[in-house]
Amino acid sequence: MATGLDSLQKTEAERANQRARENLAASYRGLEYYGLAEGICNHLSLRAPARNGKGDVMLLVPYGIHWSQMTASSLIGIDMQTEEVVEGEGIGEENAVSIHVPIHRAMKDINCVMHIHAPYATALCCLKEPRLKMIHQTCMRFYGKVAYDSEYGGAGCMGDESVRLASKMAGKQILVMGNHGIMGIGKSAAAVFDNLYYFERAAMTQMLADATGKELAEVSDEVAKGVAEYFDSCGDSFKIDHLEAIKKVLEKKEPDFRS
Repeated sequence: MATGLDSLQKTEAERANQRARENLAASYRGLEYYGLAEGICNHLSLRAPARNGKGDVMLLVPYGIHWSQMTASSLIGIDMQTEEVVEGEGIGEENAVSIHVPIHRAMKDINCVMHIHAPYATALCCLKEPRLKMIHQTCMRFYGKVAYDSEYGGAGCMGDESVRLASKMAGKQILVMGNHGIMGIGKSAAAVFDNLYYFERAAMTQMLADATGKELAEVSDEVAKGVAEYFDSCGDSFKIDHLEAIKKVLEKKEPDFRS
């Protein structure tokens, strides 16, 4: 028989689960709003308390739903030990599960993993030397926070691809995946959502500047480091504000994302 404490813990877990679902649904729709989604592919995940109050689940899009149609209730919850769907209906795309679960398992302080094929960031990934150059303030906020993987070995469900990707991400916020796309990790959906948006803007600035054929004006490591430290000193407040702003846009245009 459930005790009053058990019921209270379950209620708190249900509320936290719903908040996480709304944040992740808003992230899916927000990235689609910005033109950073790709069909029904790519995937964002968020660790959340299980609805039943027993441990955590990994929230994920069920394969086949367009990001513009994502709602809080349509997300599935995956048990991170068994990789089985324990909340919601549908299946997790094989690459999504095999890439995200190992990262969530390996990094207990990481709650959110997002993988996208944003146009300019993906174009950067296709270069033989895909380094993000410190040519603009938006690029500089990522100084020391980007990892690079040039060992593309096929889809994420093949071989040890997912394990290698997880190891590359240690201590970083963004992974530039050669011949593939980008991945962001962080403690919250807001933090990763904001980083992916601004990394795409940084990549766009670099690709457009490079297309002129002129020499790029890179700043010193000292200057770039100072800019990155300034953004770090602001904490996550502006990242939270960014996602909240997207929610307000959605509430006017597509309020059903919370349902």
